[in-house]
Amino acid sequence: MLCGLGIAGLAAAGCTATADAPSPAAGATSPASASHPSSPATRPSPAVSYRPVNALCTRLDLRTVADLVGQVGAPQGRSRTSGNSANLACAVTVGRLPDGVVVTVRADIGAPDSGRLMYEGLRQAQEASGPVTELTGLGAAAYTYTDKATGVTVVTYDANLYLTLTATPLRLGADLPGDLTAGLSAAAASALTALRA
Repeated sequence: MLCGLGIAGLAAAGCTATADAPSPAAGATSPASASHPSSPATRPSPAVSYRPVNALCTRLDLRTVADLVGQVGAPQGRSRTSGNSANLACAVTVGRLPDGVVVTVRADIGAPDSGRLMYEGLRQAQEASGPVTELTGLGAAAYTYTDKATGVTVVTYDANLYLTLTATPLRLGADLPGDLTAGLSAAAASALTALRA
């Protein structure tokens, strides 16, 4: 069971397994990436807002990740709502040992423009600890980075949504496929679609 791995605090929050099988979102595309040496160039998202959904991981397009490392497993997730804010988290195993990964997703939904505030603050912190690469065509702004301990992460925001997706190897220290960023970007695009109000 994935909860036993303690991925992204899901075990501490009390994972709940869902019986739904993942169904890829149609038409998700992989954004191109380019090196980005400084702060993000953000663009406003007029009249766009996001709201919580049930079983977010079942709505992700994980086909590209599955093509790289193997079959998509059953997702596990949790959600917490308080007033006009919500925190959704889920995880799904893709592939098996030795090459598989755990894809974790966290979506923070809040007041208008809250996504930008979180994005800008946390991006500055990430840039202070290591290089980031800008991604285009995903949300209002997006970037990716790789960390030896946690794997590949894609971060984006749009309006009242701050979204992160991470692919962590099942085997500690395993090499990750080079196209994993494209797979996570496609999954992020499908999450944006699923969460759009």
